[in-house]
Amino acid sequence: MNAENTATTDTTANTATDPNSAQAGEPGFTIVREFAAPRARVWEAWTNPDVMARWFHPETLVTPRESVSVDLRVGGEYTYTMRIPDTGQEFPTAGKYLHIDEPVRLDFTWGSPGEVDDAPRVSVALEEIGADRTRMTFTLTGLPNDSGEDASAYDGWSSAFNELGTELGS
Repeated sequence: MNAENTATTDTTANTATDPNSAQAGEPGFTIVREFAAPRARVWEAWTNPDVMARWFHPETLVTPRESVSVDLRVGGEYTYTMRIPDTGQEFPTAGKYLHIDEPVRLDFTWGSPGEVDDAPRVSVALEEIGADRTRMTFTLTGLPNDSGEDASAYDGWSSAFNELGTELGS
């Protein structure tokens, strides 16, 4: 990732502060990234299964394209499976779309298949900060900031956003 084109700010909060993504006061965290890409392109990376497969995983994992499905509508669900290439161990993941405001905001649950209604919630807000720059504010509520722990959700998402930056050419 080119440091000149992608500014990274990982902002951590002990509790969720966005009342639209989940209940204020829940454990959670926020990660803010800037990408050298138009907002429509960043939106597509979050909603197009072909693009999602290329980045929707931490840097040491892969997401096979055939595992990604998207029903992009409020109440629709998405699924994907991350895999450790060396061992084949898989991590099936699913969620339900809660709010869609293309290309500004996407809210969804994020958890295990079959448990999408009670899963932690994610809000992705995309702000144009220039013709070809987008600030992404990612907020996850329902899980604490577990940075540095084994199988850390915070570290996993942060690593996935490195992959997103590569995908976007940032």
